[in-house]
Amino acid sequence: MKASIKLGVAVLLMASVVGFVTFNNSPQSTSGATNKTVQRKAASGLPLELVTIGGKPFDLEVAADAPSRTRGLGRRASVPAGTGMIFVFKVSEMMSFWMYDCLTDMDIAYLTRDGKVISIYTMKAEPLKAPTETEEAYRARLKHYPAAAEGLYAIELPPGEFTKLGIKPGDTIALDSAKFKSYLR
Repeated sequence: MKASIKLGVAVLLMASVVGFVTFNNSPQSTSGATNKTVQRKAASGLPLELVTIGGKPFDLEVAADAPSRTRGLGRRASVPAGTGMIFVFKVSEMMSFWMYDCLTDMDIAYLTRDGKVISIYTMKAEPLKAPTETEEAYRARLKHYPAAAEGLYAIELPPGEFTKLGIKPGDTIALDSAKFKSYLR
């Protein structure tokens, strides 16, 4: 009888230890980490997404709200190799970009919802707004680069990059539409 009591106590103690270890090693009680993917961010604070274009990976900042789309890559001295920006819109529309406050040339490609390239331009940097120039006069003199049809995305890369990659209108760039749509605010 004493042996069975000792055995019972030992089993009970062992079950308690196993239960304690199992509970303390559960995901909820360790670091509070979840199964969500960590979102990468650019120095600008915008989300970063890796997009392969012409077989080459690019870290693209995601501009998915009015303020980030308006700011774009303006006031940056350069667009480093392997980087750029993707502009995401809620609905397909006729887009036209300009080089407002841009210090360097850059490429732009307009894309449909399914990633088909509509138009590509190398946009040229223009003199910034002069101290004596009105905002209206500055905006009026900037060249516009319009898409040939409605699009949902625009991608800006370093100047000449689309040509180097052999990308032309009619080509398709694979985009994760659901992921980009999730950034819209």
